[in-house]
Amino acid sequence: MLACVTEASTAYHVPVPAIERVLEAAAHTRPGMPSTGIGPMGIPATWMPVLGAYGFSTATVRKDACWGIAAGAWILAVERMYEGQNRMPGAGRFVYPSALPSIPQRMTRWANQASAATDVPAALILAVAAQESGFHPDAVSPVGAQGLMQFMPATWARYGHGSPFNSKAAIFAGAAYLRHLALKLHSWPLALAGYNAGGQAVVNAGYRVPPYRQTQNYVPAVLAKYRAIAR
Repeated sequence: MLACVTEASTAYHVPVPAIERVLEAAAHTRPGMPSTGIGPMGIPATWMPVLGAYGFSTATVRKDACWGIAAGAWILAVERMYEGQNRMPGAGRFVYPSALPSIPQRMTRWANQASAATDVPAALILAVAAQESGFHPDAVSPVGAQGLMQFMPATWARYGHGSPFNSKAAIFAGAAYLRHLALKLHSWPLALAGYNAGGQAVVNAGYRVPPYRQTQNYVPAVLAKYRAIAR
């Protein structure tokens, strides 16, 4: 269970204690009262169609504890965007973290320039950068992905120019790669899935988000950040 909490915390930038508070609240219903919701996070039933639309299998969220925790963490991140507006189901029962790191102004400028060159929404480029590296241009993953947009060397050789640790070059390469994936896969959510798992994995899955937990977490996490930035 702890591993599931840690994974969900990393995917959606929700602090572990915030997830644990919701888990504890969902586990302690009043005697004689029905369960407060679905799965270990006590997700309100009104959220299930939304979760389904953003890549979470409703049946899996109900049956698999790790998926239930991931879905609850995603809701925490999304509800944070609407804090104070009382528009989301279950408002007031969660404690929310900040959903996004601060976006450097120069990166916003470069994303706008890359968007003009590729027709990829600037907010989507920035959302990928936020998810991949938290806007850290010197990031290196355990598997060797490099820079702001976390390019593997072979992919960088095709789409990048110069160094993947150069933030402007990384943003333009990321936009070019997203554009290529969108044209190949015919939607932005599938382009995001391809960015994470590879375009061929999406094709092999029948032009759906591949059945990898990391990728099925990744797509709604980036879309949530995209909507936050676009607002």
